[in-house]
Amino acid sequence: MPSLNYDWRIRKFIALKLPGYHVSKFNTPKYEVSMNNNIVPPTCNSTLSSYIDEKALQDSWQLIDNITSMYPGSDISGGIFLYKKQTILLSYLLQSEIALRAAEKRDSPFRVCETGYGSGHSTALFLSAAPNVEVVSFDKFDRPYQLASFYALRSYFGKRLTRSIGDSCKTVKSYGKQCDFLHGSSLCKTDNIDLIQKAKPGVVLTSTAMNSLEDGSVYFGGENAQWKSLLDKDCIENVVCFEEEETILDSKFYLARGKEQKISHKFCIAANTGQCSIKDDNDNKYESTTNWSKDSFCQDWVLERPPET
Repeated sequence: MPSLNYDWRIRKFIALKLPGYHVSKFNTPKYEVSMNNNIVPPTCNSTLSSYIDEKALQDSWQLIDNITSMYPGSDISGGIFLYKKQTILLSYLLQSEIALRAAEKRDSPFRVCETGYGSGHSTALFLSAAPNVEVVSFDKFDRPYQLASFYALRSYFGKRLTRSIGDSCKTVKSYGKQCDFLHGSSLCKTDNIDLIQKAKPGVVLTSTAMNSLEDGSVYFGGENAQWKSLLDKDCIENVVCFEEEETILDSKFYLARGKEQKISHKFCIAANTGQCSIKDDNDNKYESTTNWSKDSFCQDWVLERPPET
């Protein structure tokens, strides 16, 4: 478990040590980024610990599980911990982009914008990737365990975690800051499109794992599928899709609809072309690590993506 105390006066968790921060003699938090200089795409045998501090992540996930267990019957959402390959690939992509920025002597925070906080598992994954990662999570935060989970993670990771409360179909559009990495995982049917519009060329887009890539809302099924629309309009490029290992989805999770079941979900990654981004006078196509192809990754993981239409 993380080193946390609970302060009953202010009703918040207080971390004894905040990961990712170095406090100077002036008591001012500073980012202290120590990067792996040899970040390579995952092989078929790669593990999560190849890219991040897996123990810190597992500690934060245990913290979340302890909190959600206090709310039985509340349809627990989220579940990126179910997806071994997606957690590895997301961590690799984050590390690669952050290393590139560090090589360019840019030490500003790296902001991940995610729609759908769920229980906070993906939030914790992103924050564990590197000490200069910030996460803003767009969610209604209307489920009973979410407030406790959010404040526990914020106490653990510090002010690197912020939130935007409300319907992500509206809040992403009105968000005024730059997003450096995108993860669309809400029930909003425009969140992936909205995230792309807010990002510069070269920014990575990922989304939640699903039963099928032929779904009608997020990936490629039907005219209203977001990724299909983004592809048709040349908003994204370098799309590669992956299939997860078969695992068990516990009946307590929201998407299980009360029935334990086997799942073998799929997910995709893409790069923003900038073609559909809201233009800024300072926008330029910058060098990025997003020039991958399906041959860049373990071929046992890769799926052929649906044909572009």
